[in-house]
Amino acid sequence: MTRKVKLIILLFGFLTAFAAANFVLAADFGVNEVSNGLGGSLTATDPRVLIGRIIQIALSFLGAIAVIIIMYAGFLWTTSAGEEEKITKAKNILKSALIGLVIILSSWGIATFLLTRLSGAINGNGGESFGGDQSGLISSGAGAFGACTIENAYPASGQTDVPRNTSIMITFKEELKLDSVCVNDAGTACTCNKTDCNKINPAAIRLYKTDLGDACSASSCPDQNSNVTDILVTVPSGNKTLVLLPLTPLGSASGNTSYSFKLTGAVKKLDDSSMFQTCNVDYAEWSFTVNNSLDLVPPVIIPAGMFPIPDNEKDVYREITPAKAAVGLITVNAVPQVYSSAAVKTITSSPEGLGATAILNYHGLISKFKIVVVETPANTPNKAQLFSGEDNQTLLGVADFSAANEVTFKDYFTFKTETKPVVGNSWEITISPEKLADTLTVNDTIYTFATSAENNNIKVPEVFNANTQAINIAAKINGLEVEASTAGKIINLTAKVAGTRGNSLTVATTNTNALEIKPLTGGADRRELNSSQGEKDRPMNSVVQVNFNEPINPLTISGSATEVANYVRMVNANASSSPSGTSCAANSDCRSYKCENSVCVGDYLGGKFMVSNNYKTLEFISDKECGVNGCGEKIYCLPANSHLAMEMTAANLRTCSTDVDCAAFNPFKTCSSSPLGYKTCQNSVGKNYPSGNIAGLDGIVDAAVNSLDGDRSTYADGPLDFYDDNYLAAANANKKDKYKWSFYINDQIMLTPPRITAVKPSQGQNGEQVGLADPIEIYFNALMMNSTLRTGSVLINNGTSTFEHKLINLRSSVSGPLGYWVSADNRDTEPLDGEPDLTVVSLSHSPFAESLTFNAQVGSGVKDIYQNCYKPSIGPSCEATAEQPSCCFGSPAGILGADGNCQ
Repeated sequence: MTRKVKLIILLFGFLTAFAAANFVLAADFGVNEVSNGLGGSLTATDPRVLIGRIIQIALSFLGAIAVIIIMYAGFLWTTSAGEEEKITKAKNILKSALIGLVIILSSWGIATFLLTRLSGAINGNGGESFGGDQSGLISSGAGAFGACTIENAYPASGQTDVPRNTSIMITFKEELKLDSVCVNDAGTACTCNKTDCNKINPAAIRLYKTDLGDACSASSCPDQNSNVTDILVTVPSGNKTLVLLPLTPLGSASGNTSYSFKLTGAVKKLDDSSMFQTCNVDYAEWSFTVNNSLDLVPPVIIPAGMFPIPDNEKDVYREITPAKAAVGLITVNAVPQVYSSAAVKTITSSPEGLGATAILNYHGLISKFKIVVVETPANTPNKAQLFSGEDNQTLLGVADFSAANEVTFKDYFTFKTETKPVVGNSWEITISPEKLADTLTVNDTIYTFATSAENNNIKVPEVFNANTQAINIAAKINGLEVEASTAGKIINLTAKVAGTRGNSLTVATTNTNALEIKPLTGGADRRELNSSQGEKDRPMNSVVQVNFNEPINPLTISGSATEVANYVRMVNANASSSPSGTSCAANSDCRSYKCENSVCVGDYLGGKFMVSNNYKTLEFISDKECGVNGCGEKIYCLPANSHLAMEMTAANLRTCSTDVDCAAFNPFKTCSSSPLGYKTCQNSVGKNYPSGNIAGLDGIVDAAVNSLDGDRSTYADGPLDFYDDNYLAAANANKKDKYKWSFYINDQIMLTPPRITAVKPSQGQNGEQVGLADPIEIYFNALMMNSTLRTGSVLINNGTSTFEHKLINLRSSVSGPLGYWVSADNRDTEPLDGEPDLTVVSLSHSPFAESLTFNAQVGSGVKDIYQNCYKPSIGPSCEATAEQPSCCFGSPAGILGADGNCQ
């Protein structure tokens, strides 16, 4: 064997060994698991997982040792200089090392199989394993969060220290088919929220101790099993959220207990398809840990956790110049061009009479071509040369005639003669070139002139008339960014929102001869001198926000203003305002700020209440349309120059008849009379057991059904009187446990979009700098509308078109069950004034896999507290341009993928 052949064999052996060892080292445990040692992968709480990881780490070191031995054998062989003894020694070492590597790889295969089955035993997922949660392994069911169908859940995946009397809350992105999740006492499917239909369907909803596993099969459950099935179901307005309350406390008073929660494919959408049919697997599953105590502390509203913050005096304004809307003109002078395709006009030949046809595939401006047949070698097809007929010299292409006398010039036309072409034949082809349709652009929307008015087309009349054309244009562009009216052939344009912003609205056309455009100018912001009294009055496009210190049951606070008016409402703060049905002269005379035909209509403002931020934030948005934001979406306004209050009602407490009813509620074990007019369970100092009446909630409660603590006394007193957060405690003596605060709204609209100021981890960060389970933090420069800080996307109707606006998403470079969910924190920044200034978003996720790339995305569906959409072209160190309007991976970009994501 020659030295060259030996080197080739050894090189091949090295590469094989490296690949095999790398396969072992890059397995599930990963390099990071090894480097972390006892501070990382060996900290698993489950001993089965700990043993599995020790085995994997040991195999990884053995694989590395095998590679080193192979390298040593190769060194001996290549340096043997032909000495037979050294060669024999190298061969023996290499043989032993390769045998050892085969044994290691076989052991790895067996260990991987056993660990996969171990994953199934721990997580109840049939043996599927995808890299690890806090305990080392994670069910593929976690992929239902974020990218798939679950928006949020409490308790969250991996959450610890959950109280025993917790509710479980899950919010979906699509509406539930109620009879798929609820059954009656007989176990028959029924629609939820009825006194005789409020139990879980055990085939669809599974709650069980993790160490016992799911007692049910894939599609059914035995009548008697170890799963928790005595669970009360309620569904808030909208039918997208499930609130599940175990009627017996979970876990044990003696220690922590791990629970797993699973939603199967039996949970249905309205179309009767599985809620998880588009997910990684046809179910959702996650785990959490219950502690050994009950939550007996009622929820409170975070001090200064509301927006606008309490304000007792209206600002004083002295107006100098009112806001002025920008105006412009479009004058129709000629007929706009509609699209017409290229067409053949004439074909002449030399000699005359050589018939031919041409099928065009040409989109250019040349109107005349010449084809000449030229000589070719014997027994080969004749060739045709194509020239520009404008000068008969510019060669455009050469092609062969087929047996059917046909020749094709790519990007021009296919030409066919009636007789076989011979050398010297020529043809001149005259065409009318393609004409593209003219367009009219208004800001970000492009309108095309056409023979019909479908979609974003502007119709051009068959018999042109400038006045009719002006009417057609105005009808199409009116209502989004501009208001359009006509006067003959002139279209008057007025920016829909007054102010300097209107001056930047783009109006442009591809045919300036047909349409003469005078750009929008003259917009001016309101100029005024003002003096803030107390806190600053807020713009009327504000979203009202209140933040709780813990998750709140959404049943009584989520829905339209009418649906939740008994528990939470937005009203006129003026004590002298009138109720519905009384006479009025102005909107400000009514509790509803709505005076119609001199009569007050309603007792509260119209709008919608929304729960978000892991059920800790409540937001109110008015239903009064007042303009559009920078993405063309409608914005809604509170009454101008108004004084408003939000009123919130605590739930009535659980009643009792005798001490026997309170025996289970130690230390609240005495049944005594209360100021509420009924008996409650009380402790030794007369404080109430905080739980609301589970059988019929009539106020605000937390996830443990504790009634709202409006005065922040740490005890629940029930709905006695309103604690007013605008005043000091002395002025609120004995006012509890309802809650309210008031503020002032001015007559301005805030239209400045929010910006992202920082993202952690930063773009391109990798390696040990990024924790596999650490959340991604996104810092905005403004307070955000929490109900838009969601995953997935929303569809927005913008005039005649519907657009998909992305929200907050997380994607991996490979497909897999990556789950993610969003929470937010409002923060007060320097100078500290007690009022939050900006929002930090946390994008939590199931643990990352090592050596993969993950991309976080924030889209234009995200809005600030004034309903202004985030512009994705603006980010840290990324200022976009007209040619590159998007921000992709920290750099401006001009092209996105078909799904609207960065490529």
